Amino acid sequence: MKRVVYSVLLLLTVILSLLLTPARAQTDNSADDEKNKKAPSIQSSLQLKLSGYAQMQAAWKSEANDTFAIRRARLSLGGQVLKTLKFKIQLDFTRSPALLDAQAEVIPRQEISLRAGQFPVPFSLENITSSSDLLTINRSQTVEKLAPGRDNGSAGRDIGTAVFGSYSIFDYTFGVFNGSGANKTDNNDRKDFAGRLVVHPLKPLSLACSIYNGRQTISDNPALLIRNKYGLELTFNYQRIGLQAEFIQATDDRIKKEGWYALATYSIISQKLQLVARLETINLDRHLPAQKATIYTAGANWFLTTRSKFLANFEYHQTESGPDHQAVLFLLQMGF
Repeated sequence: MKRVVYSVLLLLTVILSLLLTPARAQTDNSADDEKNKKAPSIQSSLQLKLSGYAQMQAAWKSEANDTFAIRRARLSLGGQVLKTLKFKIQLDFTRSPALLDAQAEVIPRQEISLRAGQFPVPFSLENITSSSDLLTINRSQTVEKLAPGRDNGSAGRDIGTAVFGSYSIFDYTFGVFNGSGANKTDNNDRKDFAGRLVVHPLKPLSLACSIYNGRQTISDNPALLIRNKYGLELTFNYQRIGLQAEFIQATDDRIKKEGWYALATYSIISQKLQLVARLETINLDRHLPAQKATIYTAGANWFLTTRSKFLANFEYHQTESGPDHQAVLFLLQMGF
C-alpha cells in the first residue's frame, strides 16, 4: 500500500510541477527572465497527455466464488519533451508494485528509433496490446502463460532497451532485456533478446513472427536454464469482419510448451456493437497429455466511447484431466 501511495504522490508532483512552471516564470524577477530567454524553450513546447481507465468486473464461475472486483485502475502520463524525445509513465493502482511503464523514446527517423526503460516485451500482438484495447475480457491463456513478461507475472513488461521503426511494408522491434520481469534487477549476467517483425503485404492483412532467446535462474541454483520462445501471428480486418490468430512455442529448461488461439469478430453496428468468438488450445507440457486444455469464448462488446465500453463473455474450459468448468464475465470500462 505504501508503494501505491508513494507512486501517486510522485506522479502528482510531476504533474503539478509541470503545470506550475509557467506561472512561476511570470513572477520571477528580470534576472530570471533573462536566464529563461537563454535556455531552450522546452517548457512552453512541452506536450503532455494524461489518460487513464478503470475496469469493474463481475464474475460467476463454476469452480470458484462469484465476485465483483476492480480489475484494473490505471493512470498514464506521456509527453513530448523535444521534437524527437518522448516519455511515458503508467501506474496501476490495483497491483503491487504499481509501476507498469517508465520509458523514454528517441525518434530521429521513422525508419529507426530507440526506446529504453520498462515497457512491454516486443513479442506477440496480444502481449503488447493494452488491456484497455482487448476485445475479450481475459487474454488468451496461450499469451498469458507463454509470452515473456507474462509467464513471470509482470504484465508483459521487462526492463531493457530496444530499437524499432518502419520501412516500406515492414515494422520491427528488437531489444535486450533483464529477463527478470517488471521492477526487478537482473538475476544473472546474461541479457535476454526479444524481437518482433511485422509485414503488411495487403492493407487488411498483417503477418508477423516473434522470437525470444533467454536464460533464467531458479532459487539459489546458479545454473542458467533455457527460456526460449517463438511466435507466429496473423491479423485480417475487412469491413465488419476481423480475424486474429497466434501460435506460440516455448521451452523452459527441458519442458516443451505450446499453444494457439483464433479470434473472430463481427460488427453488427459499426464502432458500437460487436460479436466476438475465440477458440484456443494450450499444452504446458507436451510430454503430459493431461496438461492440455481447450478454452471456448463467446461474447459481445458495446462501445460507449473510444475509451469506454461494456463487455460480456462466456467461457468454457475443457481439460484432458477434467473436470470442465464455465464462467460468465461482465466488464465495464470507463476511460478518458
